[in-house]
Amino acid sequence: MSHTWTAIDFETANQDRGSVCAVGLVRVSDGRVVDRFGTLIRPPGPTAFFSRHNTAVHGLTADDVREAPTWEPVLERILDFSGGGPLVAHNAAFDMGALRQASAHIGHDLPALEYACTLAMSRRTWDLPDHRLPTVCAHIGHDIAHHHRAEDDAEAAARIMIAAMERYGTTSLPEALRAAGLPGRRTERFSAGSAAVAVPPTSTVGEGRFERWQRAAQTPLPEPSPDADPNGPLFGRTVCVSGDVAGMDKTEVWERVAEAGGRPAKNVTKKTDVLVVGSSDHGGKTSKHRQAETYIAKGQRIDIIDGRELLTRLGLTSA
Repeated sequence: MSHTWTAIDFETANQDRGSVCAVGLVRVSDGRVVDRFGTLIRPPGPTAFFSRHNTAVHGLTADDVREAPTWEPVLERILDFSGGGPLVAHNAAFDMGALRQASAHIGHDLPALEYACTLAMSRRTWDLPDHRLPTVCAHIGHDIAHHHRAEDDAEAAARIMIAAMERYGTTSLPEALRAAGLPGRRTERFSAGSAAVAVPPTSTVGEGRFERWQRAAQTPLPEPSPDADPNGPLFGRTVCVSGDVAGMDKTEVWERVAEAGGRPAKNVTKKTDVLVVGSSDHGGKTSKHRQAETYIAKGQRIDIIDGRELLTRLGLTSA
């Protein structure tokens, strides 16, 4: 890693990590912002639809990106802009996953990339109630004009890393990471022909409960993030979801759990640590809920929580 790096942030159209619809880039050299770039993106073909949940978060719709560039030229611009230097993002596991998945959707190779996570850095640097982007920015005195606008969130990530560098008395990214006790991260080179990519349906509009269940059953579970806080409430814990969690597709819940260092699971087993109980059609206990109670009666410790408590443990709401 060098003294020059690029903060990056993606917005996505739906629950698929590769459904990139906007990117923001901020280049930093010797602790100073020296360049910026941002653009809307037409999501890769198989992911070219906008879920209501994602639109509610960032406000973007299919109409907004109709004339935007496709992923291939945007990817080339990202790699050119960063100049082979490290990438920095808040919850970097998400953005690195978006880079890889979007490239896989169009059959495009991706070089190995060095990266660092400002979420992990802020957890090591400041004792705060939570370490969400707005909370950390408020602490360092940076005002986010529009949270979930890619350019503004990339700027925020850059400002957080710069503030951490100042805290550790350096303008070097590697030195700041060492001071915080964090390893430098590096993705493996990705060859488009090396792995199959799960493709979501063309649209989820009007999708019924059975269709959602069928799609979730076919979706591979994500791996726990290496950048997760080891002191987080879900780190290292096996988490199963039963029913619907308000505002989030089940596959997104799994992604969020994995980003927090947890292990998502589709069924309740002897390894289950947490069962999230959402809403169900019949209003009573689901089979997973009853199975968890059976294990609890036999002495297994399983936390049974609702969707609101899950969001709190994920740091998405205040406690």
